[in-house]
Amino acid sequence: MTEASREPATAATTAGPPRLLPDWLDADAAALTGAVPPASTLAAALPGLTRAQGLSALQRLQHVQRSGLAESGAAGEPIHLAWRRFIRGHGPSTLVIDASTYDVRSLGSAAVLDRAAFLLAEGVAIALGLRDSLTIELRLPAELTGHERALLNAVDAIRSLANIQAGQRKIDIQRQCPPSCWAEAPSDDASRLVHTPETWCRIALLFAGASGLDASLLTLRRGLRQRGLVEFDRAGHLRDLIDDWGGGVEVQGDDPVLVFDDGLGGFLPLSQADLPCDPLSFAEAGIAPSPASLMVMADGVCVVKQTRRALYRHWQLAEGEAPAVRGLLARAARITTEITLGRGDAGHLAALDDLALELTTQGLAAAWPLGSSLRHFRAQWEQHVQRESCPEGLCLDLPNHTAPCHSTCPANIDIPSFMAHLGNSDYRATIEVIRRDNPLPLTCGLVCPAPCESACVRGSSDGAVFIRPLKALAAEHCLANGGYPRPEIAPDTGKRIGIVGSGPAGLTAAYYLRTHGHQVEIFEAQEHAGGMLRYGIPAYRLPPELLEQELEQIKVLGIPIHTGARIERLEDFRKKYDAVFVGPGTQTARLLPIEGAHHPFVLGGIDFLRAVRSGETVRVGPRVVVVGGGNVAIDVALTALRQGAKSVDLVSLEKRREMPASPHEIEAAAAEGVQLRGGWGPLRIEEEGVAVFQFCERVKDETGKFDPKFDTTRLLSLDVDHVILATGQGTDLELLEGSGVEAVRGFISADPKTLMTKVPGVFAGGDGQRGPRTAVEAIRAGKIAAAGIDAWLRGAAIDANVGKPVRRAEVIPIVVDAKQRTHQRRAAMPEKEVEEVLGLGNYVRLEEGLSDAAAQDEVRRCLRCDVCIGCGMCMAACSEMGVEALRMGDTGAGRLAYFDFERAATMCIGCGACTQVCPTGAIRLEDADGLRRTIITGTVVCEQPLLEYADAALPMQTPAHRDYIRQRLPPHMAAHLDREISPAAARLRGDRPGISTE
Repeated sequence: MTEASREPATAATTAGPPRLLPDWLDADAAALTGAVPPASTLAAALPGLTRAQGLSALQRLQHVQRSGLAESGAAGEPIHLAWRRFIRGHGPSTLVIDASTYDVRSLGSAAVLDRAAFLLAEGVAIALGLRDSLTIELRLPAELTGHERALLNAVDAIRSLANIQAGQRKIDIQRQCPPSCWAEAPSDDASRLVHTPETWCRIALLFAGASGLDASLLTLRRGLRQRGLVEFDRAGHLRDLIDDWGGGVEVQGDDPVLVFDDGLGGFLPLSQADLPCDPLSFAEAGIAPSPASLMVMADGVCVVKQTRRALYRHWQLAEGEAPAVRGLLARAARITTEITLGRGDAGHLAALDDLALELTTQGLAAAWPLGSSLRHFRAQWEQHVQRESCPEGLCLDLPNHTAPCHSTCPANIDIPSFMAHLGNSDYRATIEVIRRDNPLPLTCGLVCPAPCESACVRGSSDGAVFIRPLKALAAEHCLANGGYPRPEIAPDTGKRIGIVGSGPAGLTAAYYLRTHGHQVEIFEAQEHAGGMLRYGIPAYRLPPELLEQELEQIKVLGIPIHTGARIERLEDFRKKYDAVFVGPGTQTARLLPIEGAHHPFVLGGIDFLRAVRSGETVRVGPRVVVVGGGNVAIDVALTALRQGAKSVDLVSLEKRREMPASPHEIEAAAAEGVQLRGGWGPLRIEEEGVAVFQFCERVKDETGKFDPKFDTTRLLSLDVDHVILATGQGTDLELLEGSGVEAVRGFISADPKTLMTKVPGVFAGGDGQRGPRTAVEAIRAGKIAAAGIDAWLRGAAIDANVGKPVRRAEVIPIVVDAKQRTHQRRAAMPEKEVEEVLGLGNYVRLEEGLSDAAAQDEVRRCLRCDVCIGCGMCMAACSEMGVEALRMGDTGAGRLAYFDFERAATMCIGCGACTQVCPTGAIRLEDADGLRRTIITGTVVCEQPLLEYADAALPMQTPAHRDYIRQRLPPHMAAHLDREISPAAARLRGDRPGISTE
């Protein structure tokens, strides 16, 4: 079999029958590099070429025509048509091996290049006899870089076998080649004979006398129970292919969606799969005649959204094509986008029907996704046009759009708004926005793992915006100038709420309950407040004096925190309050069930951190082994270095890049000298001070479930003085006894929407309810619990927006220079040198924080995704105009974004077409002081002078816009424009070009 599928199998994946691949693709491993010919003589090694050498060009054409062999590519065209055009041509010619595909995950071209190099070279050599072709061109997409080696080796071996001089034929390798936007090769280009690698191989097989060539390679992807590369018989049926070689579909729904070539080849309902697999039948169904891949999506997928994505991709592939072609594709993409945004009507559907026909007539491959979706999924299009529904709930929701960072933040902080305030140096407004969703901005600004940055669309370009430290900077400014702005507190309700635990969940619940007008008290069993913030996070990350400042901002609202106050029985505690919240955290270690785990030199990770933060004298080392791969394990390792360890080995199941700890924390550990040993699991700890590990072959199974598999024959032994197990945490639930509150697997059970337990009025959240999580996730739980408690006390339903991203401010984008916004790189966090932080008991803060100037530069990198939703309609309208001044880039968030704010400076004509279609006002025109400025989310991308017309009826224009119009007007109308007379004025005066009215 060829290389395995690049997508992980799912739970329904079964072994099934072996994947059927042709013998010619299952090459001998010795010949895979292409350096060793399959036989020692030319006739034996290349039988197809040997036979072809006895045929003229016309005879070769006839042989191909009689075979009926069709292209193994998207078009599926009979190859004799391309050969006939090529033979009739004159002048220099090129034979092209086009390995580009519409789906970058398809495996066919890579398999042929790697495993059938001699056959591929032989097919090309046969075509050399059609015309005097001096150049062979290999077109490789980005994902196949490096796959040319076997072919080049095969060509060298053939030259040696046939005594051909190397200089007779030039092999030109073109890299980074996208597929064509055309469904078929242009009929007027006879200088190039283009085939896929698979087609060239089948040509060689044809001339060698092989049979069964009416077949094609297909990559089976997700949604099918069996995946990978198969060869299907074109005489067979699509349904049989799905059931036999695909093992059937594994997605849910009555009528799943078949997706060809990642959507670029069209869509088909499974119910319509009873059709032959030949190119003509596929073409009649409106899909790509010879697709390279097939996947299946549930019938709840939004095909309209998938079509929009495919049309945009086809528009990208048309880069460099004629303006008419670009404009046609851009119009299709724009109209489809308008429908997804709830701005479509019946006229839009009619226009798309016409466009699908026009795309088909012109031979553009975009006809496949547009035509097939309109034909087979008409009901979805009509539901979108009528603004009724979207199957995925992704379209028609423009008013509730939020930026990816905002929606990814567990606390749902309105990040774009707070950064805009920060860009205006308004620190109080910044904190006001943050505390609407997170009352601990300083703490999170120091210790949050920043999932928002992982979602930042700028991460697809030159690095995500450095969001985390911006919160801390604004918080420290406010704390240094009188504290945080006080939130508005509702009138006193007379209700009292008791909160158990002063960790991030308890503090957050107390804060928001107080803003609702309730009286709140917090009870903490430890000597100091803060929970895991104080006892689970080392002081070098969260200094206790900074935590105290933030705690004070909670207390000043009238929220007392009783420390050293352990609640023994929840049942008794509950009777004193109208409602209670339990947030006990996970402050006990769970030791692994391995031999030797209870030796006195074996410590629990969280127990170790708590003891250190409590001020106990804890000495370890000199040789310490830490077991675990998360952030707690990193904290334990670095703390061990500060508590006497001379060497620390951190051993984890995961390899370094797979460790759940944040990459920055991993790098910090390595910089301080921690030895990272990934891929090992603990086996036993010997009494003599030896920790033995076994090699971990995998951490999770094919479904993503934690299921480590070990090789017990490969062992790692480390001499130790202490072993610290940072592999699990638990919670103390003694207070629940007799209360009726249920616990499942050691954690409190609660309603996920309201966080109320089975006992009315008793709520729970945070680590003690969900298991060990991050501080920001505990904050989210506290906020939801506060809303649940308030609703329950009022006898109302919980606010539906709780736990969802909500815009907290309408802040005008800050003004940023185009050059700076395009080229400003992510700020680097100033940190203490390693020499400054090492040493017994040295818990100096590692991060020094961003300067005000660095913070200002960083907020100016924000692309304001809350305003610009990345729909691409401005770019499409500009392309329709034939101007092409705007370019947005692809992002990992599945949307578009502006990264280049300089392109428009020399190409924009100031026509305003982009502003007319923008659904959010992210792009606008500003006319002032005789200038027209085109502004994208605060950045002036183009500034042009405005023309002054004597005729006030003429619209204000830039010179570039007037030139654009003049070039498109007939001569008699252009003359009026040159004379600065509006059409209405010309009619009123009876004026005619060339006739004086004086």
